[in-house]
Amino acid sequence: MTTKIHQTQAELVKAITEIASTMPLVRTVQLYQFALFLKTHPLPIEETFEEIMADEALWDEQFATTDNDKLAALVATVETEIDEGNTLPMFDEHGDFVKHR
Repeated sequence: MTTKIHQTQAELVKAITEIASTMPLVRTVQLYQFALFLKTHPLPIEETFEEIMADEALWDEQFATTDNDKLAALVATVETEIDEGNTLPMFDEHGDFVKHR
């Protein structure tokens, strides 16, 4: 998925709202928790928007060149770990990062 650089904040908020409205409640809660995390953990001052977009383009390229069967296998493995309760939450109910030891 490629994000258009020229989108306004209002357009992005609308797009996020449209995405969230199609998700199951549990995923919407996760999206909310992640948004809270992002709000409380701003980007380092030295990281520019252009650098972020270049990094995103690199990730897009890497995913585009990865075999879909390998990605599907990875997703299946992760979903199994989640379903079996073998994962820990990254964020608490307030969106704060949870440190595990």
